[in-house]
Amino acid sequence: MPLQITSLRAPASFASLPEMRALCLAALAACGFSHGGASSADAPANAGDAVTADAANGPCGVRTGMRGMTSRTLQVAGLTRTYIVYLPPNDDPTRRVPFVYVHHGYTMSGADMYSVTGYPDLADSQHIALVFPDGQTGPDSLGAPWNVGSNVCPSYAGAPPSATGDDFAFLDAMKADVSQDQCLDDDHVFLTGFSMGGYFSHHVGCMRPDIRAVAPHSGGTHELDDCPTHHKPIIIFHGLSDPVIPDGCDDPTATAVTGYPPSATAWAVKNGCAMTSQSVSVEGGTCAVYDGCPADGQVELCTFTNMGHCWAGGASGLYGCPSYASATMLEWSFFQQYAW
Repeated sequence: MPLQITSLRAPASFASLPEMRALCLAALAACGFSHGGASSADAPANAGDAVTADAANGPCGVRTGMRGMTSRTLQVAGLTRTYIVYLPPNDDPTRRVPFVYVHHGYTMSGADMYSVTGYPDLADSQHIALVFPDGQTGPDSLGAPWNVGSNVCPSYAGAPPSATGDDFAFLDAMKADVSQDQCLDDDHVFLTGFSMGGYFSHHVGCMRPDIRAVAPHSGGTHELDDCPTHHKPIIIFHGLSDPVIPDGCDDPTATAVTGYPPSATAWAVKNGCAMTSQSVSVEGGTCAVYDGCPADGQVELCTFTNMGHCWAGGASGLYGCPSYASATMLEWSFFQQYAW
């Protein structure tokens, strides 16, 4: 399973994040957002062998020279897959740290998510290992990026395309690879994604018991009746003026998408929550925290007034809406409170 690794220069530090809800401030007040520099290293001669190691039981944190931001390539299920890894430069590689997958939207790339979300800055202060995968047909492609399951809530342009490759095997291969550079905490593996990556986040929450919690942003889901997972903590984000994916795919208070229950309702039913919620104000929006959820199945939905199809609190540009509460900070606070 050949692996290629190329060091990249990290972009400029993420802009200061907007004010968070009280919970997020309490949990993350110490965050410094001083982004470490990129590492410079070539792939080791035995990189291909290292990828095959058992991420859970084999040696971890034994490969050196690949801290910071690196761009990597793997062969997975007959496809060439690319992805970016970020490992805080100053962390102890033998310390088991949380691991977060960050999936992009249609026609986007892992590099876009690296730049827009601010996750690398958070990783430095919170000691997180990160991966930013590219879709099955590569970065910035018109091909379907992820296998999101069937009969998902449609976009305004119709049903989103679902890729045919094995994205679950890709998750496993990336984790096995990263574990060679950094020991990972298997009990705290999370996945988030935007747009098509949001659809994929829902699908992973349904299908993968090993992912501790998920955070879909601006996506939708299929019915959850046949999910092999039990309860799953989930925080969902959507702009109320999204021109691409109807907010009704996620929000039960929005205009319904006929035949597709909003994801917040579907997850509340699946996890055994009540159909009522408590509202928490955040910058530019509101988070509905569902009542009566089990300890291992909290559901939360954050919606943002007048926000379009963009990452809440993200860096300025095509995919970021910096004037809203940061989805990155909100979901990390949620993971810490409900999935730890």
